[in-house]
Amino acid sequence: MNVRRVAIWIVLCGVVCTFAQAQTTSDDPDVLLKKALHLGDLYNWADAAPLFTQAEQLYAARSDNRNALYAHLGRIRSTMEQLSLPEVSQELGADLDKNPLFESDKELRLFCLMVLGDIDGEIDAAPMRRDWEAALKLTQTLGDKKLENRASGELGFALFLEGDMATARQKVAGALMGAMMLGDTGAQIRYLAAVGHAYVQMGSYDDALGYFDKALKIATANPDAGYQFVVNEGRLQAFRSMGKLDAAEQLANEIIAQARAKRKHVKETQALITAGTVQNAKGDEAKAIEEFQAAIDLAQKGHFTRLLADAQFYLEDIYRKRGDLPKAESLAASAAESTQNSGDLYLLPLRLQALAQLQASQGKYRDASQTYDRASDVLDAMIGNVRSAAGKIGLISSMSSVYAEHFALVADHLSDTPKAFSVLEHARGRVTTELLMSGKPPESPEELEIEKQISRLNLELAKAKSAEQVHEIRDKIFLAEQARWLTPASGTWKSQPWQTIPLERIREGLTANDLVLEYVMAQPHSYCLAIGRDFARIVALADRESIESSVLEYLKTLKTKAASKSQGKHLYAALLKDIPEALKKERLIIVPDGRLHLLPFDALVDGAGQYLVSSYTITYAPSATALYLVNSVPKQPEQRAFLGIGGIPYEQNAELTKLATMRGYINSALVNLPASREEVLAAQAAIRSEGDTLLIGTSATKSAFQHAGLDQHSIIHLAVHGVANEKHPDRAALILLSDAPSGDDGILEASDIVHLHANADLVVLSACDTAVGHLQGEEGIANLSLAFQLAGAKAVVSTLWSIDDTTALYLMKRFYAHLAEKNTVAHALTAAKKDMLRTYGTQAVPYYWASFKLEGSCDHPISLNSKKFSATN
Repeated sequence: MNVRRVAIWIVLCGVVCTFAQAQTTSDDPDVLLKKALHLGDLYNWADAAPLFTQAEQLYAARSDNRNALYAHLGRIRSTMEQLSLPEVSQELGADLDKNPLFESDKELRLFCLMVLGDIDGEIDAAPMRRDWEAALKLTQTLGDKKLENRASGELGFALFLEGDMATARQKVAGALMGAMMLGDTGAQIRYLAAVGHAYVQMGSYDDALGYFDKALKIATANPDAGYQFVVNEGRLQAFRSMGKLDAAEQLANEIIAQARAKRKHVKETQALITAGTVQNAKGDEAKAIEEFQAAIDLAQKGHFTRLLADAQFYLEDIYRKRGDLPKAESLAASAAESTQNSGDLYLLPLRLQALAQLQASQGKYRDASQTYDRASDVLDAMIGNVRSAAGKIGLISSMSSVYAEHFALVADHLSDTPKAFSVLEHARGRVTTELLMSGKPPESPEELEIEKQISRLNLELAKAKSAEQVHEIRDKIFLAEQARWLTPASGTWKSQPWQTIPLERIREGLTANDLVLEYVMAQPHSYCLAIGRDFARIVALADRESIESSVLEYLKTLKTKAASKSQGKHLYAALLKDIPEALKKERLIIVPDGRLHLLPFDALVDGAGQYLVSSYTITYAPSATALYLVNSVPKQPEQRAFLGIGGIPYEQNAELTKLATMRGYINSALVNLPASREEVLAAQAAIRSEGDTLLIGTSATKSAFQHAGLDQHSIIHLAVHGVANEKHPDRAALILLSDAPSGDDGILEASDIVHLHANADLVVLSACDTAVGHLQGEEGIANLSLAFQLAGAKAVVSTLWSIDDTTALYLMKRFYAHLAEKNTVAHALTAAKKDMLRTYGTQAVPYYWASFKLEGSCDHPISLNSKKFSATN
């Protein structure tokens, strides 16, 4: 089974690897079988083939039926790529049911199931899963931990193909860790290669090559491991994606030559497909077609259904670009059918998307919409099967273009606004919406223990005195981070057929002064779905590239503390000018897309030359559905308290700076934030209530914050250092103080935050870059603000760039003053920004106030207890 494509956090590959030539000459079949099984244990089936064949013949001559059958199964596995897989699968299945040796000899039956699992893996995911389920059960009966670990990993591959992402990820990650703990050389190479392939699919090519190098290092130290087809195929894909086309072409030719020499037709087919993509990238269409057609011929002959779908898919793209749309559509339909026949559920939506694109390009708009609906139905089932927020987000991110293209099709050609809205809301802010619909499950003890373990290892890393110690601790941190995948879900989100809130109900939930502006960034033009209480319509905008280019230019200006009203006017014209209904509204609710997530809309400049903050109250939401649901949640009847954290003496904690630097959070020393203490005290003073908690100075540790009874605080305010991480969004962090005796490293990562149960009406992140993060397609943006929303916060104030300590203090004082007057959260933040503009005039450039954005349920005041407070200093 070949290495397969992988979702965002999921590590999956298909076939076992093949390895180096072994020299064994003997007339003793026991010696031959032992050597062949050793090579097979290293997944070096190609070099094991002649040994299995010779052993089978010698055992047969001795009438040793049991061992002859054992060697026969090994020969089948070693030469499976040269056989008719459906016929062999049928024969082995029948033998398992009828041959009495398989009933009496459990080890022999297990070997047969494993061989059958590999063969079925090239045909269809469902029988593959059944094979490995049976094999796993048998390994447990036999007490063979090594084969149990492998069977579990193979079952993970099958479950991934069927769309069960959560279980697949746990099993594959478990197999990697199990291989390391058991010293299983072959499995270590296999699963390290799988991790590398996962990083290739996520676009992290340097990370991928690091894993491939680790796998090759282990293989080199074990000469019997042989030529690494799977590892080198991964390296080939990385080189191609990085634009290193000459290196990719050279490696492709090497893999094809090795595969042909060893008669490894599956490997040859896979390499031909990748070689075709390399030639296509180099502009040699004729050579690419030749490679793809050769792959199709091999795949059809060998019944490699999954690879057949791949080759058809890539060949379709060439004919599409040539303008031969009927030929391209025929190939796209065949690729979708082959993908469905192989049970490869993960790739089916993308294949259906390609077919829908071709149907639409030929004017078959309703056919295309129906094909997109098929893709959406498959995706709904897959998303419903994923139990973690990260898994859902990764899947939605990788499939976002399916929804965006369907929206554009309906908007441009079917003129059906409710349908377009439904299409978009299937993905937009989906994770937040599911949390609101079904509630957040409690974290398991295993999850919490893993976070503690990582924290303790971070402290050890800061104290490491040699490069060897650093390397050893980093390896332990890697294993601990992988262990997050293995923790059993203590509760699951309800897996139910996905239904969006109808557009009519969304409109009914708005006030007369509300206007929802839901943007879709696309080519050749973008869109804004404008929704008011008495109307809904789709407005066509400029193309994504031109809008986002203007956004980046304006952000560059704002972050340098400059002001360019011409740039602000240009963006206002691009995003709002064609929506005259906005002139009659007081509140704009922005559902952004793409780089609009990074744009402060209240810093746009209207036709009169005024910043929009002067005319509108502007808030943000992950989707119109999420906004409707969060506003529908019954308000907490009890009044609760304030929790503030700040005034941290960073400069007196050199070890914290060392740790944050070594782990890649920062690249310069942490400095004190002098105004942060006063900011927290001023906020508390404005809304003083019974049961308030202040963590100031040396008490502001991560551990103290996590154990401060977060679910009992209505407002949580953090005035600390914040760091974004666009490459690894789960590592975005707030930096608090460490507390070594309690194993507290002081780094509050996004992955820690989502485990919290905040239940706050408002979280204020008065820290740098807390609204900045990795763009995730229709799911939105991964940042610290989202982490707190996933932890249960109803509304979050976050920042779009590095903030000024002193002006942040002024803005927060005014914000809390307005909040104390029982204004809504949205009004309070807008009023504070207006106060700054009135007080400082032209000196109050957007840099000082526009960074702060408000997301979530913002149209209500916040009630707190109104007596004494407790402070920890």
